[in-house]
Amino acid sequence: MKHAAGRDLLRRDMRARRRALSEETRAQATSSFASVVSRARLLRPGMRVAAYLRHGSEADPLAIVKLARRRGCSIYLPVIANYRRAQMEFVRYDEGRKLRTNRFGILEPVRVAHTRIAVRQLDLVFLPLLAIDDEGSRLGSGLGFYDRRLQHLRAGRQWRRPVLIGVAYEFQRVAHLMPEHWDVPLDGIVTESSYYPLNGSRGKARDAQS
Repeated sequence: MKHAAGRDLLRRDMRARRRALSEETRAQATSSFASVVSRARLLRPGMRVAAYLRHGSEADPLAIVKLARRRGCSIYLPVIANYRRAQMEFVRYDEGRKLRTNRFGILEPVRVAHTRIAVRQLDLVFLPLLAIDDEGSRLGSGLGFYDRRLQHLRAGRQWRRPVLIGVAYEFQRVAHLMPEHWDVPLDGIVTESSYYPLNGSRGKARDAQS
C-alpha cells in the first residue's frame, strides 16, 4: 500500500512540475529533444519508429517525429483498440493522414487494418513517462496501455525487440523507482540536455554529450 501511495504521490508531483513549465521552455525543450536524438545517432533511413502525440503537459516529441521523417523513417503512433482491457496498437502515420480525438482527448490515427504493425517489427519506440531511473524503470500514467502492449518483451528475447526510449524533462529522472512485476525496462532516455543509455542498453547510439 505504501509503495502504491508513493508512486501516486510522485505522479502528482511530476505532473505539477510539468504543468508549471512556461510555453517558451516547452518549445525550447521540444527542439532540443530532436537535436539530442540527432547527435546520439538514434535514427537511420528505413527504420520503423513509433512515437506519440503529446497530451497535456507531456514532453513533446513532435520535432523528433519530423526529424525521423526527414531521415527516411516510417512513423507509427499508438491507437487504443479496447478501453476496457487497456489494449493499444501501433498504426502507421503517414504525413497528412487524418487524426481523431480519443476518449482521453489524445489525437490518434484512424485505425485501418493494413496499417497496423506488431511491436516486434518496430526498430525504435519513443514513450511518454512521468519518471524514470537509471535502471530504466519507468513510471507511467497508471492506465497500463504501454505495459500491456509491451508485456511480451519481459521474456527477454533479444532476437527481435525494439529499442525503447523515454522522452522527458531532466527533472523527471529520479534516483530509484521500485519496479512492478509487469514493467519492461527502457533502454534509454532523451531529455532536453542529453541521451542517457540505460539498463545496459542494447542501443548503438553514442552519448549525446560526446
